[in-house]
Amino acid sequence: MKKLIKWIFYIFIGFMVLGYFASKNDKSTTSTSSSTAETQESAPQQEVFSTTARQLFKAYDENEVATDENMKGKIVAVKGVVESIDKDFTDSIIIGFQTDNQFMPARMEMKDSEKPTAIALKKGQQVTVICERMSRVMGSPSGRDCVFAK
Repeated sequence: MKKLIKWIFYIFIGFMVLGYFASKNDKSTTSTSSSTAETQESAPQQEVFSTTARQLFKAYDENEVATDENMKGKIVAVKGVVESIDKDFTDSIIIGFQTDNQFMPARMEMKDSEKPTAIALKKGQQVTVICERMSRVMGSPSGRDCVFAK
């Protein structure tokens, strides 16, 4: 029985490692395709969905399906007050924005190129981030592939 549990644990860890590398590969493919799009002058600009972290949390709380549908195909600009500046287990920079629920901040995963700006950031500052993808993870908004607005 112990061997079975040990093998299940090893398989689970293996899937996590595979998922990590697959998501990193997806990020590099996305950055390559976006730089190609930037070089083409005739490429259409994506529509921007602007909101605040508090409004986004409330919208997801009221109707997750409608909120995702409203943001579909758009880049999302989120303005908020910085609650935390952290790193996750993959060393990605995570900026937490205050929401109406003190235990569930809106979490934005920043691109690695944003490290110098994140280093200078302080709790309580109001900033805007622009994310390529937005979803709801465990009840709170979660942005991916984000950059600080200039």
